[in-house]
Amino acid sequence: METNTPVSKTIDTAYRNPKLDEACKKVLSFKIILAHILKGCLEEFKDIDVNDIAEKYIEGKPLVSKEAVHQDEGIVIDGKNTDDSSIDEGTARYDILFDVFVPVSNEQVKFIINVEAQSRISSLDNLLRRARYYCARMLSHQYGREFVKSEYENIKKVFSIWVLTNPRVEMRNTIKRIYLTEKNLVGNAPNLREYYDTDEVILVGLGSEKDDNYSGLLKMLDVLFSESVSIDAKKKILENEYNIKMSEEMQTEVYEMCDYSLGVYDRGVEKGIAQGMAQGMAQGMAQGMAQGIEQNLLENIKSIMKNLGMSLDKALEALNVPKSDYAKYEELLK
Repeated sequence: METNTPVSKTIDTAYRNPKLDEACKKVLSFKIILAHILKGCLEEFKDIDVNDIAEKYIEGKPLVSKEAVHQDEGIVIDGKNTDDSSIDEGTARYDILFDVFVPVSNEQVKFIINVEAQSRISSLDNLLRRARYYCARMLSHQYGREFVKSEYENIKKVFSIWVLTNPRVEMRNTIKRIYLTEKNLVGNAPNLREYYDTDEVILVGLGSEKDDNYSGLLKMLDVLFSESVSIDAKKKILENEYNIKMSEEMQTEVYEMCDYSLGVYDRGVEKGIAQGMAQGMAQGMAQGMAQGIEQNLLENIKSIMKNLGMSLDKALEALNVPKSDYAKYEELLK
């Protein structure tokens, strides 16, 4: 059983970077990015042009961190507010939530899609049960909106798609669909999937280019989230290979996460934790973490100033450094 000790809480808090998390969600929420995800993950969209998916089939503007996972804390899916609440954690929200229509047999079939960006995975057991729970909540949220009373045949299919930016080795460069299936125990009854096919979980495990599967959606997302690929290189790959022209808004969000990406941030925190653990005391650990993160922040400041041509003040602002600390970092960088 996991226990939430003061030390574990300190580590959990150290790993949170709200500004970075929000930038990652916003980058994923652009319709053209979501269109590529739908085309690469859902069989229903594999033969549809990505621009058509983005412009014709994704309904409205995807909601980012607005809709509550727990029904009693939020709002029904239409008008979608996107989280899950506990005393310690506050409200847990879907990263991205939106409706999409797919043409099937000359009619428009509605799906409800949740996309989550996940960099740190405590266990696949936890992740998959959480994903299945999200699906269950998206189904139950439809009561009173998509169906009433016993009209269960009107339930819309839901998908929970998890983009794993730093997965365990065996999950790298993979896309896995998880759904209900059936088996005849006695007799030869017909396949009934069309009647119970209400939800799926999809895992998208990013990896590295040293893999035969490194192409298509996996390459696009890896380039987008990569800490080692410059903004100019990202723009070139996205435009030349995926016909994605980065708008000024998208470029701004990519700037936010480019040189201070999840991998860089994690390494700084991990370095701090390692230093603190070596000192053997909670106080020492906190000091070590602070030193490790500060050193890593200095490296990120230098990288942003060099690669993005930003001034020191702009770099500090992009990294969400308090203005009261500007003078300290100016002195450290001399």
